[in-house]
Amino acid sequence: MEGWQEAINKWLGAMLGPGTLLYAVTLGGEFLAAIVRGLIVSITLTVVAWISGWPIPVGIITILVALGPLAASLLCLLCPPLMAPIVGRWWEISSGGRAPEDDERDAFGRAIAQLAQADPNVKAPRHWFVAEDAGQNAAAYASSLRVDRGLLEGPYAAAVIAHELGHLRSSDARLSSALNMLLLAPMDTPAIQPLRSLAFRGLFWIASGQAALWLTGNAWEMYWRSREYAADEYAAGLGVGTTLARALELDALPHEQPVARMRFSRASHPYTKPRIAKLVALSARQAKDSGREGES
Repeated sequence: MEGWQEAINKWLGAMLGPGTLLYAVTLGGEFLAAIVRGLIVSITLTVVAWISGWPIPVGIITILVALGPLAASLLCLLCPPLMAPIVGRWWEISSGGRAPEDDERDAFGRAIAQLAQADPNVKAPRHWFVAEDAGQNAAAYASSLRVDRGLLEGPYAAAVIAHELGHLRSSDARLSSALNMLLLAPMDTPAIQPLRSLAFRGLFWIASGQAALWLTGNAWEMYWRSREYAADEYAAGLGVGTTLARALELDALPHEQPVARMRFSRASHPYTKPRIAKLVALSARQAKDSGREGES
């Protein structure tokens, strides 16, 4: 019983954060998009049914197209066991991922075992796959984990995987999948010219769900940047902060570019150098605390 209560409290703690509030605001904008989408579909199907004489179920189709993305998004967030496996498998297929080979499974298992020494509650995600990439990266989405082939061949697997587990254990990965589900179809922000088609293009931009995500985009990226620090802190708590800092220094820092008005930009990640500094400080503090415990 205590285990269930702990799980519920953990879930509530993850859900009642600023990300959920921002999601609620975004969902409100997407509801307006659903109304526009529903009107377009309803009018179009009504005209087609009138001209052709076909018995088109206008109401049912309108509701599915208008509210389907919102329902799928809410299910991703509120009922992960139902949606996350499907979304994760689709992510693997659409991104060109593949199942791991035996040596890659062994390398992944060793990384998880290393992290479990610091926290026995650390467990591998039920679904993870390999990206055929020589890089040193990984990513979390829904309840799945993508790992670069190069990461499993190098010395930083445990540290980078720990960072992504930090995203998976919070609401980050679920929020990311829930946001993507709100989008009926990706569309570029419509240009002003030509003016004669601006209203038409703008209407479809709103109906696609892209407009609401564009309006909240800066706020979301500010939130995601803060979550990178949170995931770093989780990795440092598993004893791999110094290794993660080294991985960032070698793999991310050389590719760093200046971003105008970084604090309010749409950059998904913060600058690498401050992340490295915080990881080093966290690791030093943990080492100091461990020394005090040893003395006592």
